[in-house]
Amino acid sequence: MKIKAVSVLTSLLLVLSMTLAGTTAFADNRAVPNGRFASQIDYSYVADLGIMDTEGRLLVWEATIAGDFTGEMKWWFEVSPVEDSVYDTGFVLFYAARWEIWSAGGTKLLLAGESAGKTVFLDGGDGIWDGHGVVTEGKGKFNRLKGRKVYETGTVIWGTDPLLSGTGMFLIY
Repeated sequence: MKIKAVSVLTSLLLVLSMTLAGTTAFADNRAVPNGRFASQIDYSYVADLGIMDTEGRLLVWEATIAGDFTGEMKWWFEVSPVEDSVYDTGFVLFYAARWEIWSAGGTKLLLAGESAGKTVFLDGGDGIWDGHGVVTEGKGKFNRLKGRKVYETGTVIWGTDPLLSGTGMFLIY
């Protein structure tokens, strides 16, 4: 009887310790103070203009952003660390970029950060892109967002003028 009681107690302690370990392991994923910030982005491809920044990055996308943030956005692409992948049914383009959110009229930088991701085009049709990143700069009241994570996603629609455009979501959490 004593051995059975010790076995049951040991099992309960093991289950309890696993439960506590799970809670501790996810402590970094707790809710972020002040919630998340989500906005719609409507963007156009502008890489054909050949505009470079002082770091040698190419301006590839410009957008309007509306929602929790309102203004203008820019994505400055670095040379991709991964070669594009071409398949029988489409292709995947990879990117690493600096993004910026500017006030309406583009006169004041509010936020900036880094992101990386991919765009997938299937069967020669329109594409879907998504990326993840982090806020690295925040001006004024937006300084408190430094270090927050970013998720960005949307459509990439083939056109003529501009060549590519789309609508998506920009989320800081």
